[in-house]
Amino acid sequence: MSLKRKLILTLKNAEKMLKDSLYILRLKHFEIKTLEIKSQCLKKNPLGDPSLRLNPLLVPKVPRSSYPVILVLSGFTGNGPKYFGPKSFEKNFPETLDFLVAHKKAPTAIYVFVDAMTFWGGSQFINSKGCGAYEDYIIQELVPAIKHSFPTSSWCVMGGSSGGYGALHLSTKYPKIFSVCGALAPDSFFESSLLPEFYTALPYIKKYGGIKGIKKLLKKEELFQKKHAHTIINAIAMGLCYAPHPHKKDEVLWPIDPQTGQLNKNVWKVYKKFDPLSFLPRRKKALQQIHFYLDVGIYDQFHLQYGARQIKKIFEKFSASYFYSEFNGNHFDLHLRREPFFKWLKSLWDQKSV
Repeated sequence: MSLKRKLILTLKNAEKMLKDSLYILRLKHFEIKTLEIKSQCLKKNPLGDPSLRLNPLLVPKVPRSSYPVILVLSGFTGNGPKYFGPKSFEKNFPETLDFLVAHKKAPTAIYVFVDAMTFWGGSQFINSKGCGAYEDYIIQELVPAIKHSFPTSSWCVMGGSSGGYGALHLSTKYPKIFSVCGALAPDSFFESSLLPEFYTALPYIKKYGGIKGIKKLLKKEELFQKKHAHTIINAIAMGLCYAPHPHKKDEVLWPIDPQTGQLNKNVWKVYKKFDPLSFLPRRKKALQQIHFYLDVGIYDQFHLQYGARQIKKIFEKFSASYFYSEFNGNHFDLHLRREPFFKWLKSLWDQKSV
């Protein structure tokens, strides 16, 4: 059986599963489908997370010879399927897109909500010996599966926070796939956004019995009753993504001394290699092939406005095509920033007749 035939059957089976689920939505402009990936890249991943991944899709009801594709990457502790859950007093992400398309404020495109969750709440959409090969899963399995299942044209990758980080990483590493990148408050400038998390988290990680103790609390659903729970899992997740211990499973190379708080410069260099402020200048050619949208709140709780401003300078230095904005809000207002991004993207693609 051909790969294309297998993917079609997989789509049909997953679609039936979705119709039986509780979060089915009635949308005017899209059909909801699910692309099931039995990932070989995530098989036997270090955290024991599922290798079977369900990626919800919004596929336009209006037939076209080809569709642009938008990969949506979620923020930390979020995930593609979660966007389809009902929300009180506001539209969820798919309902928002349906509304925006109806009012010609978003592209008529295939929207792919990527399933890349891990036990610790996020993968950063990179290959990591501590978390798994999530970059390979997206590039080698998910993208080809979409291309085999639908006629596609231009591709965009977008997201907020960790999703914005993933968008910057994947687009600049694979510019032949992604011609557009939308990054809303992307993780960056680790000195201001990530390092403070370690100073807050490490005393509590020690208090609760180290990473093994935190893992037990998570499994018993007791961690989020504790103080600084989000900071704790963020520190562990980012540590496993960027600097897993080379010889000890589920352990992290911490960038600071847990006792004195002094910075371990050699370990910090390992983390900094993953900072967009470090990897973007190394990808000069890619920066000149991509259209970037960069947006951040001036009161971001993780101080990401400072990183965004430095990324803007990198774009200027290497003559990248970009749109930059700062809004009067904070990190938890990012869902309100989707409409401005999609309006910008529609205008860009309309000009190019995508």
